[in-house]
Amino acid sequence: MDTNSKKSFWDSKPYWCQPWSIISFGVLVLIFSWKLFNNIIFTSIIGVFVFVWWILFLILAPNSYHLINDKEQS
Repeated sequence: MDTNSKKSFWDSKPYWCQPWSIISFGVLVLIFSWKLFNNIIFTSIIGVFVFVWWILFLILAPNSYHLINDKEQS
């Protein structure tokens, strides 16, 4: 294996922790919340948590991983 090749953040994650599964699960949670409670306020609160979860795991975690890898590479 080439030592200069960068390993992607998503290459090190299992299938259930891939972007498509994180987004799909968040959407399903919102759909089930609406179907189960039929309450826009409750679903909106859950939506805020899902949105924060997406930002954390889809944006911040991969960026941190790349920053750490870049520091180790140099």
